[in-house]
Amino acid sequence: MKLRSLPAFLWVVLFTLAGCRPAEAPAAEQPPQHEPQATDWVMIPPAAIRQTGILAHPRLAEASGAAVTDARPGSFWTLGDSGNPPELYLADTTGALLLTLPLAGVENIDWEEVALGPCPAGRCLYIADTGDNLERRDVVAIHRLREPPLAGKLPGRLSPQPVESIQFRYSDGPHDVEAMAVTPAGDVLLVSKGRRGSVTLFRLPASSWGRNDVIAEPIAPLPIPAVIGMGRVVTGMAVSRDGRQLMIRTYRDLYPFELSRDGSFLPRGKPTACDILGREPQGEGVDWLNDRDLLLTSERGLMKEGTVMVVRCSV
Repeated sequence: MKLRSLPAFLWVVLFTLAGCRPAEAPAAEQPPQHEPQATDWVMIPPAAIRQTGILAHPRLAEASGAAVTDARPGSFWTLGDSGNPPELYLADTTGALLLTLPLAGVENIDWEEVALGPCPAGRCLYIADTGDNLERRDVVAIHRLREPPLAGKLPGRLSPQPVESIQFRYSDGPHDVEAMAVTPAGDVLLVSKGRRGSVTLFRLPASSWGRNDVIAEPIAPLPIPAVIGMGRVVTGMAVSRDGRQLMIRTYRDLYPFELSRDGSFLPRGKPTACDILGREPQGEGVDWLNDRDLLLTSERGLMKEGTVMVVRCSV
């Protein structure tokens, strides 16, 4: 998301500089009484957090997602959002740009997230062209391509790579979505940003590829208190390697969910969220670095370059 649409970021900066914290946001839409309420979260500080790098390269200035790769330890994929070229970027945890991967035949309308997951070709990179600040896009898209080999010396830039795409819509109308992840079964999970005051989890089954008139399945509302003026809107998500844990981030919090026996995702802990307010300029990316630690990436902010952070939350 561009700086021109950053009321959330500016509010966070003002409150941080003032040395005070915003009041807890009210629940915008109450889920059924047997489910956790949006105001039930216990906020705790990270057990450990450290900055490992700065995204100083101009191509990484608007890093809007993060996908940690096993193909080259200590590296992750990221991308720029609307107005940037249709390219993926491989960076390391110091923030250095290692590789540029152009995509052929697609446009970057509003790319917001990148993830790695299974596909018929093996291991694929998934790109979410699902950003929609004004919530006017009737049809959005997911693109995917096989992850290229990353061993040995990298060339710096690859030739444009072809992609497979799926176009889809939401049954209840357009949503602004910046968070996507892919399960071990190949299903694509999407979480709305919360511009309407509520946050919803959607799913595109792995069988959706190659079909027409695809509709993202609404799974359930999530008890995240979305308030855009306070920076508490969803900007990224990650699924653990075993598919049992889901981490959803805002500009200021990390919300952990766990897969239940009935296939739904329920909050972990009391429920308990990890408070990262003021740690990043404009945090948007998240992925699991290992079984315990998370990698966080941030776009550049007001007079500050984007960052790479490693955080551990004791939930």
